[in-house]
Amino acid sequence: MKMARRILQALMLALFLLPSCGGSGGEDVPAPKDEPKSKSDYPDPGIEKNPIVDYTKWSIHDGKFYLDGKWKFLKIAKPLTITSNPPEAQEIIDELDDMLKYHYNTVEICCSWDWYDTDGDGHLDKSTEPLRKVVDAVYAKGMYPCINLGNYSVGGNSVPEGFWSSHGDEIYAVDRNGNPVTDTEYGFGSKVVSLFNEDYLKASRQYIREIAQALDLKKVLYVETTVEPQYMGAIALDYSENARKAYNEWRKRNGISDPSSEMPETFPIPDSFVQNKTWNRFRAWYLAEWVNGDAAAWRSVAGEKAYVAVDYLETDGAEMYLRNGDSDEFLRNLTCADILQVNWHWKFTASAPNKAAYDRVYRIMKETGRDWAVSEHMTMNGSDYGFAEATLDRILENTLRSGTRFGWEFTNYRYSTTDSFTLYDSQGKPKRAMRAVDNYWGYWLHRIEEIEKESL
Repeated sequence: MKMARRILQALMLALFLLPSCGGSGGEDVPAPKDEPKSKSDYPDPGIEKNPIVDYTKWSIHDGKFYLDGKWKFLKIAKPLTITSNPPEAQEIIDELDDMLKYHYNTVEICCSWDWYDTDGDGHLDKSTEPLRKVVDAVYAKGMYPCINLGNYSVGGNSVPEGFWSSHGDEIYAVDRNGNPVTDTEYGFGSKVVSLFNEDYLKASRQYIREIAQALDLKKVLYVETTVEPQYMGAIALDYSENARKAYNEWRKRNGISDPSSEMPETFPIPDSFVQNKTWNRFRAWYLAEWVNGDAAAWRSVAGEKAYVAVDYLETDGAEMYLRNGDSDEFLRNLTCADILQVNWHWKFTASAPNKAAYDRVYRIMKETGRDWAVSEHMTMNGSDYGFAEATLDRILENTLRSGTRFGWEFTNYRYSTTDSFTLYDSQGKPKRAMRAVDNYWGYWLHRIEEIEKESL
């Protein structure tokens, strides 16, 4: 009797459990999924001990940096530090252990022309020993040193005052009214040099060569040409005699003779010419040739295979023809770049991705067959990213969804509570924008890997 009752109980239990083991069609019911983890649940990778930094094992291809054949995502610290000043250069060296603690593996070191060549003749008249010490110290820590050149006068860097005092007004960029231009758009007030002036090109490229000659270039991963190469977005330029000469020579070489594309002889320059497609195609071509020429000056010392990074400024605004002439033409003629750093990658007014920048870059890559590593110029900086953490996450996700596999660049890596452009406070602790990265680095490494797998 007991045995029969036990058999009946077992049958009833089996009937009760049957629906949970299979559906009416006999299909397996999916196992319950793990609950999504919070960002803090992903483990911090820990500080890498004795990292390999052998320059013979570096390579950049397929949009990525590889070390000894293994893909490595770069976390790039960019301190806007006057490296010709020994105490400031030493600050970078003293902060390298903190950088490692926050998982930076790359340091981009600035060396603006006016810091090293006060008379502007292209020959260095300040010691590069502090700069060499920084490069050597970064490399010795198992990190990748990079160099940022600054030899223009729009957006923060300056042409040496000595260059201006030794030349006349012919070296100025000229606006449509015939007036010399200063950097009012970015608020620095620096005098803007004409990119078409031969004396400027000769002196600035001599400076580039001498900076390169001063360093152990085996230790330098890449060089970045001057910040955000452009004309200007708020002022139409350049209508100097230097520009006129270069434009007329270009028209002649290309067999262009239609009257509508001739540069007017008198000021003010009318809208019909400011917006002329031929004129702006020339401006785009020349802008790219200027960058190519600077890269060639570096490679004349570093070798033809030296890696070069170039900023690409794209606001997706109506003023872009003023900045670049014709953005497609600029990118088509930009033959020197290995790394293309997009700026701006986020629309601040709309709090939305700026897809136009990436889309244009990828379209030109497909058209030309180039293998650019795509990244951002200032993935985040201290002053423009005062958003809530959820928005900061969207910004970083957008860079990855837009194809960034090379690395993220963070500017300005300096310690100051009062300087809004810095990313760390006076005690070296991350401010709001960097907390969204540094506090969850394990999570972001996970997202980088996951999004890469999704794209394959």
